[in-house]
Amino acid sequence: MASTIRVSIWTGGSNTPGAGGTAETGIKFNRANSLAGTTPIPIPTATGTAFSWPKFTGLEVTSDGSTTISNRGIKMAAGIATGLELFWKATASYVTPAASADSDSGSNGADPSGYTVMTTSNATYDASSVASTTGTAVNGQYCVLALGVSNNYAGGASSAAAVPTLTYQYDEA
Repeated sequence: MASTIRVSIWTGGSNTPGAGGTAETGIKFNRANSLAGTTPIPIPTATGTAFSWPKFTGLEVTSDGSTTISNRGIKMAAGIATGLELFWKATASYVTPAASADSDSGSNGADPSGYTVMTTSNATYDASSVASTTGTAVNGQYCVLALGVSNNYAGGASSAAAVPTLTYQYDEA
């Protein structure tokens, strides 16, 4: 029998992740360690890119089907507005975010250090095979997300700028 898997987000005030919360209803990229915070990412007034705080996401097993999960991947369902970019990186450890994913950059379209720009093609962020056990923080590695906002973003200031739906993929055996 297949396990029940959900995409979750982890936030917290210590370097222990605790229980994940569902991220399946959406994440607001902002400058707060939360699912739906309202601290905006500033649009640079001169050439440059500002970054959101990292969002620790991943696959969480909510019902064990005695299987293994592998080849975890992520992609955008569609392209993103000019001046916005989504980024990802894999990590085995949760660290409480206390600042944006990287220092704001003096160039448009900059990538935060250690992150990979997200595309509409699946990118494997964790190929390892891990038992589908409930009660663990994340199955495999976390997929840490960040949003970059460049000076050439024309959408204007808003707490509701749309980003594409993200698709998480995995194999289960």
